[in-house]
Amino acid sequence: MNRMFIEMSIHVPNPGFERELLDSMNRVRLAALGTPGLVQIGPWREDGGGRIVGIAMWESRAHWEKAHASLAAAAEADDPDGRRHARPPERILLEDAWVLPPDDMVD
Repeated sequence: MNRMFIEMSIHVPNPGFERELLDSMNRVRLAALGTPGLVQIGPWREDGGGRIVGIAMWESRAHWEKAHASLAAAAEADDPDGRRHARPPERILLEDAWVLPPDDMVD
């Protein structure tokens, strides 16, 4: 069974670079549209904080593995010197942890 897979990247932009970072992340979003297995991708702004979180949802880890290198290269090429970031982005990979309920919970 294929399980959903999510890649999250947490970005802390340097002062004055939030808009540039969001624009860059949206260019990656547009480049990714139509990629097989991609469910959703895009940046999210932290409510009440200064971080921007990139979230990419995939139908499976296998789909992410096929596309990751080219999408990562596109993102890095758009900010080669890393000047938009106060520190390197933190990356979190999430695997779907859903399990079937016990038989006595299913009608």
